[in-house]
Amino acid sequence: MALVLLGAVLATTPMRGQTDDKAALQKEKDRITQQLETTENLLGQARRNRADASSQVGLLDQQIQLRKKLVRHHEATIRSLERSMRGTDTELQTLEGHVAALKDEYASMIQQAYRMKLGNNPLLFVFAADDFNQAAMRFRWVQSYTSIRKEQVDQIESAQRELGVVKLTLVEERSDVQVALLDQRKERDALQQDRQARTSLVEQLREEEKRLRKAQKAQEKERQRLSKEIKRLIEAELEAERASAAGEFALTPEGKIVSEAFEKNQRSLPWPVMRGVVTQGFGRQAHPTLSGITIDNNGVDITTETGNRVLSIFRGTVSSVFPLPGAGTSVIVTHGAYRTVYTNLADCPVQKGQTLERGSFLGNVRGAVNTNSVLHFEVWKVAGDERQPVDPRKWLTPR
Repeated sequence: MALVLLGAVLATTPMRGQTDDKAALQKEKDRITQQLETTENLLGQARRNRADASSQVGLLDQQIQLRKKLVRHHEATIRSLERSMRGTDTELQTLEGHVAALKDEYASMIQQAYRMKLGNNPLLFVFAADDFNQAAMRFRWVQSYTSIRKEQVDQIESAQRELGVVKLTLVEERSDVQVALLDQRKERDALQQDRQARTSLVEQLREEEKRLRKAQKAQEKERQRLSKEIKRLIEAELEAERASAAGEFALTPEGKIVSEAFEKNQRSLPWPVMRGVVTQGFGRQAHPTLSGITIDNNGVDITTETGNRVLSIFRGTVSSVFPLPGAGTSVIVTHGAYRTVYTNLADCPVQKGQTLERGSFLGNVRGAVNTNSVLHFEVWKVAGDERQPVDPRKWLTPR
């Protein structure tokens, strides 16, 4: 019985670990696939509506990065399955040896019982005893033989069932490897197509470089105008706070609590839109298609479907609501020593001074019907003398 229990432990423990690994890999695959589907939908929408070609490049770049992740994920899945197959094969060999040993042991017991004439009529073996004591001992042997024989049969049947399960697992794992290899090949082909599409699009943009440089100059002017207005409003808010504190700026106890809570939630806060793709990151970076042009971004630009709901990422107080020509409505929310800024909103229902909870509705992403649009999102730190935007992705849940 101990051998059977040992065999069961050896067979089930690696399979549990394999199941956990498989579940984790599947969860990661689902996450990447969902992001890829969102990006593909946005890219298809941009192409159908002849949207800004530079935006298409940003979406293609994001799609290429996601496909690279998916290819690496398939590679990790294949390695995991191959390790699991080796472990299952070892379990299979161990169980096969265990079943063979049980069968040999059972055959030996049957042969011994035959020699002792226990097989045909066990009572004759008992009655052939020389005296009562010997008969009693033989009777106990007969009972023990019957019990042991039944136990041996149960052990063999149990081990054979376990062997069948492991064989089936090995077949399934080999099938999973083949599926993963096909998926990997498919994603590599798609990745190559995306790279070719990007190259073709960049070549097309080079032919329109004069028009694009003019458009980029206008976009940069709008970006700077928005940046100056946000900074001006934040300074005005801080000046009002100083005035209310008798000329000395200091966070209220509640403000300190909110600041500390905001600080502790790095990499765990929700995104301001449920679906979307970052097509322009934070900080200074080269233009994706125009040489010699750099973009200085105080936040992130999230391309999404027009009309998507925009939500506050953390509890706080609305400190400013203002329109800006060409950029819809903007909302600034105060979280103690931090500010979050949401720009390019429509149908904005909130008002200055309103208290918000995490997930409060701020408005919809502004834009034309059946097109993509962009939510511009910023995070500012204004503690003490510090007045600077910080990378929003430092606080948002990784995607």
